[in-house]
Amino acid sequence: AAIGGRSHWRRGRRSAEARRLRPHPRQAAMIQANKGVVITGFHKTSLDIRYKEVQYFMGVFNRMSGISTMLAGFASSALMLSVPKEENPWLVVAFLIFTGSGFGMNLLVILIATLCCMWAPGKALRGDDSFHLHETVDILERQQQTAMRFFVLGLFSYFISSIMVTWLFFDKLGAILATALVTIFLFLLVRQSLVIRRAFITSKPFTTGYIRGNPCGSTQHFLNS
Repeated sequence: AAIGGRSHWRRGRRSAEARRLRPHPRQAAMIQANKGVVITGFHKTSLDIRYKEVQYFMGVFNRMSGISTMLAGFASSALMLSVPKEENPWLVVAFLIFTGSGFGMNLLVILIATLCCMWAPGKALRGDDSFHLHETVDILERQQQTAMRFFVLGLFSYFISSIMVTWLFFDKLGAILATALVTIFLFLLVRQSLVIRRAFITSKPFTTGYIRGNPCGSTQHFLNS
């Protein structure tokens, strides 16, 4: 009887401790509410960081489209020049190729920048879930690299076209002097671009604003992409 009483007393003590440690329904509700507030704040902060990336790419595209518009205007003006008929036809063909290439490349940059500035913010803001915001940033980064390649090619074509103009419309001495000056400035432009690139862009990839482990974040499809 004594042994049975002690075991009954132990079971009663354990059940009392379990009831004491079990949270009250109100306390459990408060814990869940605090958990929801923390997760929501974390999710909102991660989306704010990603939207700042969208704004960064919008600024990059605006600058690139402005400069490309100016270069495309210069190239279109060069296309309307009246080339003397007695000039070397191969020189004329090279002039038209480089001038047309510069005009076309800069138009591509303007097109990419305009379409991205038009549709990217809408996809980021009006998508069904946060995955559309992450996907928008990923698309903008790829399009920015593509536009930069076209921009560099268009700028190089414009410089070559400018050299061709001097050989078409100036005498030999003037063409040589103009070619030397344009070549020097082209060298300085490439050198300064490389210096600035090395100062701001490292060999390591930039850290993305996407926060992994966000329970309210995007789907596994984005994690695998």
